[in-house]
Amino acid sequence: MKTVSYILLIFFFFGNVYLSNISAQQLEQLKDAEFEIIAEGVDSPILNLQIVCFNKYFNKDYLTSDFRKKYNLDEKKLYKRNMLIEVFHSDTDKKGIDQIELIGITENDKKLVVTYNVINANTENDNEQLSPFLIIQLPKSKKEITFIVNGKELAKATEIFLD
Repeated sequence: MKTVSYILLIFFFFGNVYLSNISAQQLEQLKDAEFEIIAEGVDSPILNLQIVCFNKYFNKDYLTSDFRKKYNLDEKKLYKRNMLIEVFHSDTDKKGIDQIELIGITENDKKLVVTYNVINANTENDNEQLSPFLIIQLPKSKKEITFIVNGKELAKATEIFLD
């Protein structure tokens, strides 16, 4: 009887360990997230910033009315059940940077990962100091957001969340 109890106890213990490992692995696996690119260009009014906006107030306070109008950033529907991830960059090192190339956005139950490269897509404008930007709309989420730029994860201090 004791042997059967020990076998059941061992089976139960290893079964739980196995199932918890499967659950942890499933949580860690990232899948493609639903998103839409709202605006992109080379006339960013902000130098370098990655920001998550849940409402229009950041845009109204930090982006000029001409910029907001040009890219339709005052529309209320942008934020209805959605948030915006806004990435601003400036080519201060004069390397010909003129585009933010979105590699993808992936997620799991705990985090959202935004992966992009800052690139020189057009060598004809290398003599200009441009400020590329990218604005992406996603369903609202309070998940931890990580930015991976040119293959490197940005420090957490660059993330700003607005409610």
